[in-house]
Amino acid sequence: MKLLNSKSILDCTEQETEQHNQECSSIIESLHKYDDYDCAVIYKFFDEVNKEKEPVIKQCNLYDCLDMVQYADIKNGVDFAVVEGFLTFICYGSEYEYNNQIHLVTTGIQIRPYDKERNFIRISKKA
Repeated sequence: MKLLNSKSILDCTEQETEQHNQECSSIIESLHKYDDYDCAVIYKFFDEVNKEKEPVIKQCNLYDCLDMVQYADIKNGVDFAVVEGFLTFICYGSEYEYNNQIHLVTTGIQIRPYDKERNFIRISKKA
């Protein structure tokens, strides 16, 4: 996993949150340099209690991919990363206690654009 934000939202101070949000906006804007591909959207949980759940697959268009976070718990923010070569939103949700430890619901939302032949397309953030 390669984090695209300069710092995880979980490590940001209140003052750094604005920069984090600007980085997120810049990443989303950079997607408009590509065609508005159809995308497979894969939701996978990474937190301790939910990590064994089966991934959920949805569809969207590339330009609307940010809308996919509405289906995840984002109470504690979102980071942008590249996972397996695809843009992934790492969503940090509500806290819960499990085995005497505090955890966050953590969902990865991977955006996988594909062409007319249904071949996945790897896109990279253009500066």
